[in-house]
Parts: sequence; C-alpha cells; structure tokens
Amino acid sequence: MSESKTFDHLLLGVGAMKAGTTWIFDALHRHPDIHFCREKEIHYLYAQHVNPGILSDHARMRRARGYLHFDPDRSSMPVLQKRVEWTANWLKGPVNDAWFNSLFLHKGAATWVADFSNMGALVPEEGWAKLHARTAKLRVVYTLREPLDRLWSHVRFHLKMQDASEKLQEWTLDELEDHVRRGADYLQHNDYAAAITRMQAALPPECLHIDVFDRIPSAPRAFIADIERFLEVTPFDLPDAIIERVVNPSPSHPMPEGFAERFAEDVAQQIEGLRALGVTVPDSWG
Repeated sequence: MSESKTFDHLLLGVGAMKAGTTWIFDALHRHPDIHFCREKEIHYLYAQHVNPGILSDHARMRRARGYLHFDPDRSSMPVLQKRVEWTANWLKGPVNDAWFNSLFLHKGAATWVADFSNMGALVPEEGWAKLHARTAKLRVVYTLREPLDRLWSHVRFHLKMQDASEKLQEWTLDELEDHVRRGADYLQHNDYAAAITRMQAALPPECLHIDVFDRIPSAPRAFIADIERFLEVTPFDLPDAIIERVVNPSPSHPMPEGFAERFAEDVAQQIEGLRALGVTVPDSWG
C-alpha cells in the first residue's frame, strides 16, 4: 500500500439495486485476486456521507448475530477462529477508515479488497472525491437495468423483505404509486443519471465501469471478462453452475395494468439523461 494512501486496491460495486449485483458478487468473490470480507454489503461509504446509523453499534450487533452462528458438529475450528476474529473487528469501534481496513484482515495474496453496496450509488460527489484522494487504486462497477423493470423488481423485493407481499394484491394503482413515490428510495435508486453524474464529477474515467443488466443472461462470461479486464486481473474460469445460477430473485408477480403508464415519464427522463451522459443503453429500453 502506498504510504500516503489509506486504501490500496479498492473495488466497489454500487448497484444499481436489483440489477444483478448479487450475481456479480457471486461470480467475483471466487476470484483469487479479489477478496470480499464476511459481509458482502458493508455500506461504509454510505455510512460516512449519508447515514451513519446504518453502521451504529446496535446495527452492527444485529448483523453480528448471523456471523457467530455455527454448528459444533460440523464447523471447522480454524474456520470458526477466523470468523470470531473477523467479528471482533466488525464490532470494534470507532467506525472509520482503520475499522474498514481491519475487515479485510484475511485477504491473503489477493490484490483487490471489495465491497458491494447498492447504497454507494447514493453517495454525494464530495464523498467520492474524498475516497478517491485517499485510495491508491479505486475501481467502481455500476450496472444498470431497464428503469421500469428495475423499479418493479425493487418494489416486489422490498415488500417481500417487509413480509408485506400481500399488499400487491390489496393496493389500488393509486396506492401503489403513492408507495413508490413516497418510500423506500425506489426512485432515488432509479436515478442512474444523477448517480453517474456524481461519480463522473469526482472520479477519473478509468475508475468507473458501467454496464447493463441485459448482458448478464445473454453474455454472462463476457460480462465478467470485461470486469476482469477493468481490474487488470487474470481471467478466472467459472463453472457453468455458477454462471447460470439465479441469485436473490424478486418474488414473481405480474406488473399491474397501468403501472408502466404511471412511471413512463420517469423512465423516459432516465433514458434521456443516460444518453446525454454518453452512456449507451439497449434499444429495447425505448
């Protein structure tokens, strides 16, 4: 690590939410040159610049419950020792750069340490500029999905996590639109143009890799190969079972009649904004 920099080789996946980020993580975390810690979504940058409460003592304790669960009849003692060691660092404060670095204590010979947090897309320009200034080599991956499809997937997934999927059957179209426009940051996560504008204003072009969700089902190996070239790492041959795997799907539920029309202007604004930024979007997006 450069003596003048806090972070060495740092890879961040910042979404978009419901645009294949879990599948990308599932592929990249197997690469020997890329190290993810026990928590896929640390949300450190978001906590620093938007909402510190997401990594409060209480929030970290809640998340630590899952890290410490083990079966004494099946668990390996060395693996458990590493897990306990890592969890101790996770719980130790204060939450600062040293804390973040301590979460990668088991990175071994990997070149890159990585965190995939969809909340990163909401970080202000100033946050990105400060991170870039204290990182020797920063790379950011941002994957976009057709805005209406992403929005509807996000709604279904959020309601599932809230154990409220029945609302999709109960709400009128007006109530559903009100829910989307007033809660859960749905449209904020749909604002690709704003997120890219913030990142491009703070980061040199070589730091940001933008791709589209459509390529994951149509050309998954090429999609990952492009990220490997972006990171300048040796290609890693993933088995078909991993490439073809569907991870973290939203519950299946047809889009209600009229939903697309309610958000047609929002979608059109995003596509126009992306094209104005020079981002190539698939013709199928409209």
